[in-house]
Amino acid sequence: MTDVLPEPRVPRLGRRRFLTAVGGSALGALAAGQLAWPESAEALDLDTAPFTLGVASGEPDHHSVVLWTRLAPDPLNAETGGMPAEAVEVRWEVARDEHFRHVVRRGTVTARPESAHSVHIVAEDLAPDRWYWYRFSTAGEGGAVHSRTGRTRTLPAPGDRPERLRFAFVSCQSWAGGAYAAYRDLAEQDIDFVLHLGDYIYETAGGGLAEFRRLHQLYKTSPDLRAAHARFPFFTTWDDHEVQNNYAADIAGGAGDGRPFLERRSNGYQAYYEHLPLRPAQRPDGPDALLYRRFDFGRLAEFSVLDTRQYRSDQPCGDGRKEPCAEAYDPARTMTGIEQERWLLDGLDRSRARWNVMAQQTIMAAFDYDLGPGRIVNLDQWDGYPAARTRILDFFERKRPANPVVLSGDWHSAWVNDLKKDFGDPRSRTVATEFVGTSVSSGAGGWDADVRTGLPANPHVKFYNGTYRGYTLCDITPERWRTDLRIVLSAGDAASPAFTLATYEVRDGRPGARRIGAGDGLTGRIADVATGAPLVNVQVTVVDAEGRRIGASITDAAGEFLAFAPPGTYTLAANGVGYEPVQREITLREGAGLTVDLGLTRSGARAGTGRTVPGPQSQAGSSDLVLSNDLLALAVSAGSEDPQLSGVTLGKPLDLAAVGRLDQIDWLNLPYASLAQPRGGSAWQQRTVKSDGVEVVSSTGAEASVRAVGRSTELPELAVTTTYTIRKGEPWVRADSVFTNTGTAAVTFWTGDVMDHDGAGQRSGVAGHGTITSGSPADFAPSAPWIGMTGSDGQTYGLLYEDAQFTAYACGIWAMSQCQVTLEPGAEFTLRRRIAAVDNGGAADPFAVLGGL
Repeated sequence: MTDVLPEPRVPRLGRRRFLTAVGGSALGALAAGQLAWPESAEALDLDTAPFTLGVASGEPDHHSVVLWTRLAPDPLNAETGGMPAEAVEVRWEVARDEHFRHVVRRGTVTARPESAHSVHIVAEDLAPDRWYWYRFSTAGEGGAVHSRTGRTRTLPAPGDRPERLRFAFVSCQSWAGGAYAAYRDLAEQDIDFVLHLGDYIYETAGGGLAEFRRLHQLYKTSPDLRAAHARFPFFTTWDDHEVQNNYAADIAGGAGDGRPFLERRSNGYQAYYEHLPLRPAQRPDGPDALLYRRFDFGRLAEFSVLDTRQYRSDQPCGDGRKEPCAEAYDPARTMTGIEQERWLLDGLDRSRARWNVMAQQTIMAAFDYDLGPGRIVNLDQWDGYPAARTRILDFFERKRPANPVVLSGDWHSAWVNDLKKDFGDPRSRTVATEFVGTSVSSGAGGWDADVRTGLPANPHVKFYNGTYRGYTLCDITPERWRTDLRIVLSAGDAASPAFTLATYEVRDGRPGARRIGAGDGLTGRIADVATGAPLVNVQVTVVDAEGRRIGASITDAAGEFLAFAPPGTYTLAANGVGYEPVQREITLREGAGLTVDLGLTRSGARAGTGRTVPGPQSQAGSSDLVLSNDLLALAVSAGSEDPQLSGVTLGKPLDLAAVGRLDQIDWLNLPYASLAQPRGGSAWQQRTVKSDGVEVVSSTGAEASVRAVGRSTELPELAVTTTYTIRKGEPWVRADSVFTNTGTAAVTFWTGDVMDHDGAGQRSGVAGHGTITSGSPADFAPSAPWIGMTGSDGQTYGLLYEDAQFTAYACGIWAMSQCQVTLEPGAEFTLRRRIAAVDNGGAADPFAVLGGL
């Protein structure tokens, strides 16, 4: 009902009944400490039972808006939320002022158990382009129980020409990722609405309706999420985790609890609708729901909100990040479904808005993770649907709708991309701009390193940062679009300070974003002292007085870095392969950025602790030993354990990188000594040499060396000593392993080394056989004495042997050398090789460079 009504007659659902399941506390289990962070007293006062999940508004147009709440006195009760199985009437009011002196609409609605006692009100006949306040109440034994007061707004009338629009967009808010500090900062902004681009919850294996309701209830116990919902209207769309990771249409994305997938999807869709302020048109019908829709902010901006999950073709080539197969290029494949795609393009063709916005889920720009001649792409993103993407970008080129801007989420990192007619040609025309928002709380550890190393092959990516969580703030006028990439220092700290990562602008009529602000963090440039040349891939860290790492950054192609820390005094450290590390004390002040430029000098031969091989995949710590010179750095375990080599990691190389590069290799299992010839898919996992100690033999000078001393785990009488030696000017570390038979009988064993690399674009190589791509290991006879590995960053690793009498056993992701040795009592055998790391220059054959060493 939307008319102004007298006080409703509401069945009395006593406050005692609301609180029975929660032991008399407004939030029951919350007060018992079952949340990841405590509720503030203010939040408890605002969202008392039964309105513990707060209030929300959404989907405004120029004369109406949706109001939402759900009765749940016990929000962690998965089955009922603490409500009895009976209908309850709820009163709602909309006013022009926060004190409700001028109520313009009021009514009642019935909250029913089959809808989890959720309430959706379409408040109509409101004035355009103005703010309103709203609240809910229900009757209790002691009188009316009120919700907190929410604030919402209507949009400008369709023909209006507003001078400004400010909004934020968010995505990916895994509960496990930490407190929602990003929402705390967002709620303090002066904006008109929030766009949520998906992954509002993260599913579990259970696909029942009660489980999806439980997750939504759990997420809504965040006071900062509730505060953002109460302060601004939301427009929402889903991605995959609201149902199941990487699902496509009616095809499951992974294993679940055994129920039919469409039943899971139906449950996920229903719980999504029950917990968000969506219009009746978005109410699911079983496993189907119409979520794509369009709204206008006057003539200033038109938003097309997409659903790229419900109608898409299945991911090609088995999904994942890999070389796209022929299936990926089938023109019939679609990300949105043909009907939605036609709706999108027809709407853009008719639009008269100054800015035309596609609000959707996954990254639209192409991204090649492989710096070599091949292509490695994410097949769950638009790269898995290139024909569908081309149809949209061709439309932008031909029809030229005004100022197309694409907003994306999903990949837990901040990007600014030029959308090109031809991504393979940097000179191709830019037809639109894409802003990809980082996540509210979900981490990017699974791919951040791979994106960073792949950036040089993707010049249309104008900005990337996967270190921080946050949201994106957009400010639009008829003349320009401004985007501020907002981040928080720690997603796990609800009080974490917030910063601006960078600011970009798009001018009316000129597609492509340009940077207009460096943010309010710590910035600077790292250069070679002798030449002044910028140094790429230098690791910059900010460490506090207690030795805790507060911020970190990797320099880009211009040698520039960006890091953040609260006001205070810190140590700024720069560590680059081939250079001596540098430290400087700095002081950061409130509200002021700081620029610090550093110069590094080339390194001589050195071995010792206190530094690491830079790179987001590095495993070694500062107590491990690093051998370095002016061309490479190698970390040898002095105590750090690799879980794949548990118990035998000591004395083995962990990290390796060439000058100007970051560590990308997984590890080197060097050496092994096995009674049986290693065979099968687990041949790499040799635990047959264990070192008892590792020590520095010489630390500086013409050369530096480290020695690891141990024995074979299968032949206790076989002593094994490996000495690592580095000299200035050599792109390798010499490694000599001496096997000594200390027993009284002859011993026969297999020995050699294993190289393993688990990054994007990983490939192994054997001399004379080129790149090995097979998933199953096989024997190879090398034509020259080396085996190698390479990845996506133009770096090649090699083991170059002095003796060619070995065979190779390799598959696509690891390679090993094998030779059989017999030693009489007291005899020795020395396995001599060089561990190399070099730049392959992006050659078609990345292993050709090893032949010249």
